[in-house]
Amino acid sequence: MSRQIKNKAELRALVRAEQSKFAACEGACFGDVVWHAPDAGGCNWSLSTMEGGNSSACVEALRPFTDKLRETYNVPDEGR
Repeated sequence: MSRQIKNKAELRALVRAEQSKFAACEGACFGDVVWHAPDAGGCNWSLSTMEGGNSSACVEALRPFTDKLRETYNVPDEGR
């Protein structure tokens, strides 16, 4: 499946909106959407480390949502 291109700000906004739905994410935040060379699945971005609150519980709560985003979207290539 070909991924659509979405800029980092759009992905950040989507993740933060989803994060606000989970009590486990209260007090937790991530730094940014980070570009990298495509991984084995073809996705070229990930979230930077989440900190504060119960960050590990928040990551797990968000995982289905972020996995779907990573399957659907890539960010513009920054490697050139």
